[in-house]
Amino acid sequence: MSEPIRSAVVVGGGSAGFLAATTFRRMLPQVKLTVVYSPDIPVIGVGESTTPATPLHVHEILGIDRGEFHREVRPSWKMGLRFEWGAPGLPHFNYTFDTYLDKQVRGLGKWAAFYCLADNQDSSDFQARMDRDKAPTLQRGGQVSLDPRATYHLPNTRFIDFLQRRAQAAGATLLADEVVGVTQAESGDVASLRLKSGRDLSADLFIDCSGFGSQLLGKTLDEPWLSYQDTLYCDRAVIGSWERDDLIRPYTTVSTMDHGWAWRIDFPDVVTRGYVFSSAFCSDEDAAEELKRKNPEFGDDPDLRVLRFPSGRYQRNWVRNVLAVGNASGFVEPLEATSLHLIIEQLYNFCWAMSDADARPGPDLHDLLNHRFALVWDDVRDFLALHYKFNHHSDTPFWRHCREETPLGGAADMVEAYGQIGPSRLLGNLLPGGGMFGYGGYMSMLVGMQVPTEARSTLSDREARVWRAHRDGYRKAAALAPRMRPALAQAHRGA
Repeated sequence: MSEPIRSAVVVGGGSAGFLAATTFRRMLPQVKLTVVYSPDIPVIGVGESTTPATPLHVHEILGIDRGEFHREVRPSWKMGLRFEWGAPGLPHFNYTFDTYLDKQVRGLGKWAAFYCLADNQDSSDFQARMDRDKAPTLQRGGQVSLDPRATYHLPNTRFIDFLQRRAQAAGATLLADEVVGVTQAESGDVASLRLKSGRDLSADLFIDCSGFGSQLLGKTLDEPWLSYQDTLYCDRAVIGSWERDDLIRPYTTVSTMDHGWAWRIDFPDVVTRGYVFSSAFCSDEDAAEELKRKNPEFGDDPDLRVLRFPSGRYQRNWVRNVLAVGNASGFVEPLEATSLHLIIEQLYNFCWAMSDADARPGPDLHDLLNHRFALVWDDVRDFLALHYKFNHHSDTPFWRHCREETPLGGAADMVEAYGQIGPSRLLGNLLPGGGMFGYGGYMSMLVGMQVPTEARSTLSDREARVWRAHRDGYRKAAALAPRMRPALAQAHRGA
């Protein structure tokens, strides 16, 4: 039996590096951990949109108190995504994080998803609150109680600084340095790292969090790259922000643009807006002009930056004694804000594997985890393909290309069945293998975009009365909910 892993080095800081460090110290405290990061690498600072996996990980797995997190990181809240997207003439639909489509409403025979075909408005608590810009909170005895189904918009710099402090407090050794060379053993494993300071750093395991450069997995081990360019055509983003003190939206806004789409993330003092586009259809300059034209809030001379990114993944994420996490292992464009979710998925599975194998992972475990990682990455690709295939809000060459050419991959059978039987609970058997989004995620998009189906969308008089009464309850609750700004202010000051 091989020797157990007793030491690990995380290469890179940022969200991936410091999340890896805090997770390792929490889940594998017996492993001596060092983080090598360069403080000179700037934080992109566009705001980090998240899925429900992030608060679950931060608060339940890492054990971080919600009050402390709100006071130090000062996140905004997110109940889902508002898509200005889908069927022609449809102003928007909401993809919410309160699971409801696979629930049976009292007095109705089918799952709620079927009745949403007739009328989706106010069909859940978050649906009603999002359309009224209300907070996902309850007021109890003067205290703000956040609905645990809500997630966060995170200010990048505050979030990373917080994780860095937590990692160090948990016992990780932090080295502000730079990797300038890598030494490999005869076996091909990484033996040591040469740092800019002249120090050599060895370990049993190396966690590559070096971002798109993939310093260990991609450059040193030369792992093959599998592109998603045949499915996801966007490869650049032009980003900027403006200061504000008006209404705070409790969701990520996703808007159709001529050559891609734009996000909007609301913080109390600033809005960040980014246009994700395809360089095959649009120049950087034209994208910037469109973004400014459609968002006069930027002003006359905004500070806009262009980011370039690949969509794809490495064939394997765990090779020899290197585990790549985050952008060092792959990247799928930001349409569903999956970056932190994928990092957490990778860390969970690896730490569980290490624990089950008594820190002696063998080749079969490598293969099993790499298979799991590949399924999850490909599931995200196929889910995003669905978004592009059925968006009719624009008829530009880019969007015509998306509708005509985008393959659905592992989602194709499920989408075909949906066209025949609608949002049946049986569609769960046809979901792609990775399973990140589940029935609720896929139905949110198919029902929300009004993808054609032969399923009945008209309700009997009795069904209409029951469905209307069900939604009236959510409307009344939303009317009593507070606005975002005062609720966030109370949470940030720890009241």
